This record gives sequence, C-alpha cells and structure tokens, in this order.
Amino acid sequence: MLRLIPSISPIAMRAGRSLLPIVLLTALALGTAAGASVLIRQPAQVRVEKALAAYEAARRAQTMQEASLKLQRELVKVWTDLPVRKDFPELILAISDLARKDRVAIPGMSYSFQQVEGDLALKAAITFRVAGKYAAIRRFIHRLETASSYLLVESLDATRKAQTRKAGRRKAFRQPATHVVFNIRVVTFLKLDPLEAVGRV
Repeated sequence: MLRLIPSISPIAMRAGRSLLPIVLLTALALGTAAGASVLIRQPAQVRVEKALAAYEAARRAQTMQEASLKLQRELVKVWTDLPVRKDFPELILAISDLARKDRVAIPGMSYSFQQVEGDLALKAAITFRVAGKYAAIRRFIHRLETASSYLLVESLDATRKAQTRKAGRRKAFRQPATHVVFNIRVVTFLKLDPLEAVGRV
C-alpha cells in the first residue's frame, strides 16, 4: 500500500523562506522588549519603595510636630494660669478656709521656696498638720487635691491618737475623744513677680 506524502508547493517554500527573517526579527524584538521591561520595572519599584519610605518619614515628622505644637500650647496655658508669688499668702488663707469649712484643725503651717532651674519660677512647699475626724480629713484632702490643678499633695501620713479631756479646760478647737492627725506637704509652682523676673534676667 502506498503512503501519500504531502508535498509542499514551491511557492509555499519560497514564502516560508522569505518570512523566516521577519519571524526572527519579531522574536528578537519581543525578547528585547521583555528584557527592557524587566530593567525598567526594577528601578521603578526601587523608586516606589523609596517614595513610600519618604512618605512614612514625612508623616511621622508631621505627627511629631503636631504633638509638639499641642504640648507647647498646653505649656503656655499652664504658665499663664500659674499664680504669681505675691498671691502666695492668699493660697495659704484658702487652705485654712477650706479646713475650717470641713471642720478640721490646722495648728500651724510652715512653708519654703526653692528656685526652679532657669530662674523662671519658684517651687513653694507648704507643710502642716490637720486633726479631726477621719471622714472630715478625707473630705478636706479630696477638696484640696481638686481645688487647684497646680496644688499637689507631695506627702501624706497619718497617726491615730486617743485624747483625754480634762474637765474645766477650754480648747480653741474641740476635737473628738479619738481623732486622726495627718501630716501633709503640698507643693505648687509660682511665677516670679514681673519686677523680680526683670531683676533676674
């Protein structure tokens, strides 16, 4: 049995030979384009990564700057609200009035001033004892802490004492038979008087 072999016409062979350079050029062009795409895309990716890193750094810097401006505004407000040194006696009177309203006794007070670094303000410390019923002292301390945001209770300790009264003896402040005595130290900061501040500059 004879096998039929398909024959290629001479025209098709000539056309195939003439198309061969075009096919080779097309393959070469596609390879060059793919290589150029890879070479261009890698530097572009590096540029994108650098741009993202720069954006994150700028965003962090902006956040820090906004936080710094907010803190600066808060410090200006605190500085504006601080009492002046000449108003310090009024603060002591206010503490005494507060104790009187809460029915606790303050036998006496001592105070001291300490210069703050930079010579812009003074740290004022007030030390005193209060005596009375525990509930009254607790109320007094709470009101003391919440009365002014710039008056801080630095130290506090308590002792419980039993007191006996002698008949016929009068007292300036009547204390219950059993009372509590607290030693309190509060601190605040004072701006210097304008003339003092000018003298220190």
